[in-house]
Amino acid sequence: MIDEAERGKAIVTEERLKIEADSKGVWISALADDVTLPAIVAFLRAKGVRKYDAKAVEEFAKQKNRAPQKIAERDDTEEKDALIVVQLSKDSMSASVSVEPPFFAKPWPGKTEIKEALARKNVVFGIDEEAIEKLVNLKLVDEPVVVAQGVPPQSGQNAWIEELVNPDRAPEVDLDAQKIDYRTRSMFVNVRQGEKIAVKHVATAGEDGKSVLGTTIQAAAGKDVAFSIGSGFNVSEDGLLLTAAIDGRIQRKDKKLSVLPELEVKGDVDFGVGNINFTGSVKILGAVREGFQVVASGNIEIKEMVEGAHVESASDIVIVGGVRGMNKGRIIAGGKITAGFVDQAYIRSRADIEIKNSVFHSDVAAQNNVTVMGGQKSQIAGGKIQAGVAVICHTLGSEMGTKTEVIVGVPPELAERRKELQTLIAQHSDNIDKLEASLGFLKKQDLAGALDEGKRSVMVTATKSKFQLQSALKAMNNELKEIEDRLELTKAKAVVRVKDVCHPGVIVTIRGFAYVVREPFKYASFVFDDGEVRLRSFDS
Repeated sequence: MIDEAERGKAIVTEERLKIEADSKGVWISALADDVTLPAIVAFLRAKGVRKYDAKAVEEFAKQKNRAPQKIAERDDTEEKDALIVVQLSKDSMSASVSVEPPFFAKPWPGKTEIKEALARKNVVFGIDEEAIEKLVNLKLVDEPVVVAQGVPPQSGQNAWIEELVNPDRAPEVDLDAQKIDYRTRSMFVNVRQGEKIAVKHVATAGEDGKSVLGTTIQAAAGKDVAFSIGSGFNVSEDGLLLTAAIDGRIQRKDKKLSVLPELEVKGDVDFGVGNINFTGSVKILGAVREGFQVVASGNIEIKEMVEGAHVESASDIVIVGGVRGMNKGRIIAGGKITAGFVDQAYIRSRADIEIKNSVFHSDVAAQNNVTVMGGQKSQIAGGKIQAGVAVICHTLGSEMGTKTEVIVGVPPELAERRKELQTLIAQHSDNIDKLEASLGFLKKQDLAGALDEGKRSVMVTATKSKFQLQSALKAMNNELKEIEDRLELTKAKAVVRVKDVCHPGVIVTIRGFAYVVREPFKYASFVFDDGEVRLRSFDS
């Protein structure tokens, strides 16, 4: 603090040191014995005394004189006010203030002086009042203090693609399971037509910033991005939604997504591939090993063998090698089935079944025809063969007399559906009769005025149920009639044709009438005529 300032004399006293200036020079004295040279130098610097006799100061530090000791000549040029230095960063996003202290008797600058210095440098934005107050109150010497901060621009977020279906996902395995079924692990990802594949999140514009000079700093807008896709997709009109245009397998190749209507497996369907359930066509260059499944909505083509596996398609199935079913193999198709041979397997087709070589000990049924022709060993032996129209083969049965059943004239699926409809029609008719009896009773009570709200609600519900059952019953009766008409048509065409030999042990059933073959026949046909199964020539 200033103890005295008169006639050119100035004195400043602190806790351990005292400094004064008069016409003869600048003097310093100690008020305590524990002052050190660094403390003395810092004291002088804080009081604006920059030019002094270093040796004299060192000597004073040793002696710690209580009497004033001269350390510098008095220089009017040194006795100046505090200097406020404002520094701007290169990008003008911050401003700092440092203070060169005044000569010790002159006043330290206040907040107003600091702000005026900032204004002279055009600093008008982001001024930090607390930082200025700290600078003033602590009287920080030559120490830059950031007193203004600009607001940096916030760049816009780039557009980005959120994949709702991941074509690169690894097969899932339940590690907590006591036994892991690796057959259920599939390496392929299926999608359905119209399924959402990815969503695009649009780029944002960003937020502009401002420098401490008040200048607006424009923000960079986020960059756009496009769906990286090949074939098999639809993009919404606004460009933000990607959906599958077809059923199929989704894959990523060269960073592009595609939906393929066909799945090709280069080798076998085994533990390395897992079960296949595909919404499209499947082509397998190897075999389908025992215990695995191949299910597809499109055609299935298998170049080699099917071993005790399940193969099912809503369309056609071609098995070039054949089926070695081991009494576990199941081949089911909504369309035609073609195979090299069939052994101990369950085969079902809603169309035709064509086997080149042989069908042994299998349960085979087709809605139309079963044909076993084209090979040197085109033979049906053992098991049951069913066809809605015809069974045609080179050899039927075996020399060993193996029991072989052949049933034609009633397509298996139509027969099953007819039986199901007959049961449902009986149930619906019975339920309608019961409802009509209940409604008759309730109507009588209503006429007598004895029907409360609860019973009236029951009557309304029963009436609705009756109409619904009647509507369903009408539809089922129509479907049953169509099936009956079709069965009559197939019965008229029903035939079993054997080009070479039909062996004993074969039972041929047409329209529910059976013919037991007790001796070999050649070049024969079995037809239904006049209420029984009769033999004709192959071409008849």
